[in-house]
Amino acid sequence: MLYYCTTAAGITGRPSYSASLGLVVNCNTGMTSLPFILIILTGTIYNLGFLKQKINLRSLTYIYIIGLAASYYISFLSACSTYGQMFGDRIYEPERSFEWLPPFMAPPSVEVAKQIISGGPMPWAELAPMMIFWWFFTTLMGIFMLSIATLFRRSWIDLEKVPFPHTLVAYDIISRIPKGGGFRSIKLTPFLIGLLLGILFHLPITLAEFFPWFPDIYGWRVSTCAHGTWYVTPDSPLAPIAGLSVANKSPLGVAIAYLAPLHILFNTWFWYVVCILIGTQIAYTMGYYTGITGLSGCGRGWCGEMLDFGPPFKWIALSTGATLGITVLLIVLNLGYLRETLLAAFGRLSPDRIREVEKNEPLSYRSIWIMLISSFILLIAVFIACGLGVASSILMAIAIPFFWIAMVRQIGLSGFYFRGTDKSVALHRLLLWPKAPEPLTREFVMSAQFCMFYMDAPENAAQTGGNLLMSFAAYKMASLTGVSSRTAFKMALLTIAILPLVTMVTYLWSLYFFGAARLPGEFSVKGCASIVSRAANPQNWNRMPGSDPWVPHFIVGFIITAVLSVLHARYVWFPFEPIGFTLATSYASLLFGVWSLALAAWILKIITLRVGGSKLYEETGIPVASGFIAGYVSMIILGGILAHIRFFMPF
Repeated sequence: MLYYCTTAAGITGRPSYSASLGLVVNCNTGMTSLPFILIILTGTIYNLGFLKQKINLRSLTYIYIIGLAASYYISFLSACSTYGQMFGDRIYEPERSFEWLPPFMAPPSVEVAKQIISGGPMPWAELAPMMIFWWFFTTLMGIFMLSIATLFRRSWIDLEKVPFPHTLVAYDIISRIPKGGGFRSIKLTPFLIGLLLGILFHLPITLAEFFPWFPDIYGWRVSTCAHGTWYVTPDSPLAPIAGLSVANKSPLGVAIAYLAPLHILFNTWFWYVVCILIGTQIAYTMGYYTGITGLSGCGRGWCGEMLDFGPPFKWIALSTGATLGITVLLIVLNLGYLRETLLAAFGRLSPDRIREVEKNEPLSYRSIWIMLISSFILLIAVFIACGLGVASSILMAIAIPFFWIAMVRQIGLSGFYFRGTDKSVALHRLLLWPKAPEPLTREFVMSAQFCMFYMDAPENAAQTGGNLLMSFAAYKMASLTGVSSRTAFKMALLTIAILPLVTMVTYLWSLYFFGAARLPGEFSVKGCASIVSRAANPQNWNRMPGSDPWVPHFIVGFIITAVLSVLHARYVWFPFEPIGFTLATSYASLLFGVWSLALAAWILKIITLRVGGSKLYEETGIPVASGFIAGYVSMIILGGILAHIRFFMPF
């Protein structure tokens, strides 16, 4: 599949999300369209009478797992943040590139890298060392993430039953296919109503993406970023509200949020109102955030020392501490569980107890721990080979899973997460480089590269967050469809081993065949931010996740998470919890407007439950929401077709 033919310049001036198979369907969700498209197409094939004996719950579980994993790997962001970026560095910053990048991570010469611009035969021999390294590293990182998900599988999936709303939507679609195949009926069911609403909503956006003459029905061309995020402008009547930067007006996000637990929705909008709107307004009247009301939405967060990094609150530093607190508390609360898995691994439990705790596991706990520890040690060795020191390598191998366990937990409970690169340097700034060294060193540059892109978004680095989310989602889907966890493990492992090579070869071959000069800048190597200009930029490093002093805010965020977690777990009546707090005070709300989605979904869910109780919610609310998402995604198929046509035959 061509990476770039599935995208197009959108009405917002950003890549077209109406045509992308590899990007998320709404920022800060991690939900991609490809697995849903594959399920819908499979159901259509079944309806047409083909492959009825082959399409069942087991095969659809395979399709979901492979489609989810592939969607992260085929994203241009994933390639751009890893090996694709190496080409850009070789071409645009050759001196610094050869000084800092190990030769096995990048093209061997500027000439080989530049061939990608105009196109030509792919230099297989010259690129072989680079491709072998990235295949090995990506697969190793994927196995590491899979081992973490497998270790916590029983706790999250069997015991806590973490919902994973995205997977529930996919399962709801699958469950409407007889024997795992096409849709049962064309009668006007709640699911079909949602499906039609999703199509009717997204069709005008898709057409407006490709045809400038098509009317802008939803006002997407006015003060709107990708995915329907409205941003405040200085001339807006709402501009005097200093803390208001963006709100999300996409019904798709509301449909996703509608599936989240009610208390998380409440906490998300409540803490945003209390902390960001009211708190910031009070600080503004006290002389902080000077000039903020004259800035547009993103500028209120990023320009100078405003909401994200500046005093008095330094929200990104605070929310980073709160997010990492989720992982620490999960480990603390699961110490008994982890201890039991270790005792089982060492044979210190009775045989009957070992059989009981391992009966639904894909592997024995001994094998799981061996896989986890071995991949952890190998990762440290790879980081050292890439130029990181021992301390930085160990910290990197710890920081990546610590961030991603928290973010996948956020997705699993709410459908949203704390997306953003600025949080990712926190532990390295805290323990190794409070300030960027002068002059820059190879160890710092490479550490900054891994920090910046490997703890951001699942589609930015498929080998980390993409693989961890895919692994948990695979186990969740298997538990819903009745497929064994061993089968889900095998499918996840197979995709982790094969997809990195397939997608990398396809990516590079596409660039050499078509020539990067023919492609939109954001999808070519020119659009990939260089290591120095972004990741290792001292100006960026020294203000993330907050301007100095930021550590107190980081600690306060951690403490708030701990207090909310303990009180929410101890007292049933206590209404506040940490997931909503982290979403409210992070980029999820400051940059992507998740707070407004949570508010709208909370109101709709309250009305649903008050009118018809859980029965109305389960029999009507969930099917309408799932159908809306399915209809929205089905329009991406149309967008993909139009994008392919326009790439080869511009119109």
